[in-house]
Amino acid sequence: MVLLIKLDSVFGKILKSKRQSINLSQEQLGLKSRLSRSYISDLEMDKKDPSLFTIFKLASALQLKPSVLIDEVEDTI
Repeated sequence: MVLLIKLDSVFGKILKSKRQSINLSQEQLGLKSRLSRSYISDLEMDKKDPSLFTIFKLASALQLKPSVLIDEVEDTI
């Protein structure tokens, strides 16, 4: 149970860090990934959990392999 709680709080932080590292706003990431700015915000604030499809869309918009996001989550927990 602790692992799942930590997992929920880690993805949003990693997403925000990756987004900010390439100087994208939530709005810009939303446009690139075809997701709404409010959904990006919800992900970063750990209010929503991304589907696998969403992780692929976000990774593509961030010009990363999806495995990079997942590996970083795994390394953090």
